[in-house]
Amino acid sequence: MIKLSILDQSPVIEGRAAADAIAESMDLVIKADQWGFFRYWFAEHHGSASFASASPEVMMAAAAARTSRIRLGSGGILLGHAEPLRMAESLRTLHALAPGRIDAGFGRAPGGDQRVMKALGERPLDAYARLDATLNQLLDMRVASNHGDVVAVPDGVPAPEIWVLGTSPASAVEAGRRGLAYAFGSFIDPTHCNEALAAYHATFIPSVWNVSPRTLVATVAFVGDTEVDAARMARSSEQWFVESFLRSKNVRFPVIDEGATFSLDPMERMIRDMRRASVLIGSVENVAERLYDMERRYATSEIALVTITDDHGMRCASYERLASLLQ
Repeated sequence: MIKLSILDQSPVIEGRAAADAIAESMDLVIKADQWGFFRYWFAEHHGSASFASASPEVMMAAAAARTSRIRLGSGGILLGHAEPLRMAESLRTLHALAPGRIDAGFGRAPGGDQRVMKALGERPLDAYARLDATLNQLLDMRVASNHGDVVAVPDGVPAPEIWVLGTSPASAVEAGRRGLAYAFGSFIDPTHCNEALAAYHATFIPSVWNVSPRTLVATVAFVGDTEVDAARMARSSEQWFVESFLRSKNVRFPVIDEGATFSLDPMERMIRDMRRASVLIGSVENVAERLYDMERRYATSEIALVTITDDHGMRCASYERLASLLQ
């Protein structure tokens, strides 16, 4: 049976408050717990009009209090500005609150533009050294004392499940060499997925974290009752992609006006269509077929889904339709 998970960036819809996006994330994680999704990961973004999830650890704690079964994780904690002791202590606290349900996903993305990087004190060059320091803290099971190295508290708490997140062969190699699980962010850029996963398997070294390779691919999906419904659901995300990535605007996700047109120049249309080709849009039968094909093609055991549209009810319905594959 395929393992399906959710990656949530807490999208903010035009005309809505960012706090609404946080409330909707909590509503969705409760539903995902009931529907049978395997994991629910919260993203980290800063200074964004589009995404409200700036602190995955806080979101994970809130979700832990509202759920009973689903694994909760960071998708991911950004290594460029986080301090190892702080990360280790946050993760141990979470694991104490929800034993056996915490995932720690780490990534090197800056989480925002140059202004954000400066405000966070971004130091990307030593990102993986910070990861190693954090892992050492999580494996240190000594009791805290006034002697020797500092021990992350609460002490004696087992380490959570560790993942490296990335979109390139370089990040895959970093994960493989450490024997860590690897999640590829196809929803950001699917271009190097095959190459990255191949690099991960080729460089994987068994470790205390994993005895064999473990992978996850995160992709975009819109599942409607019909193909037309799914295409309508995808329009908000597609329009936002053009405004945000191609026109460099820091904007909310637009509410789609059925009677309005959205003008694209030829280059924008070509890039939009190229991106659409890698997105799962359709009925549950159509999307399920493509999910199983991805599972086989990438030799992965898990797929995480990103679904962003302009109506929370439609977003939930898309995930619920795919939950039928988990029964």
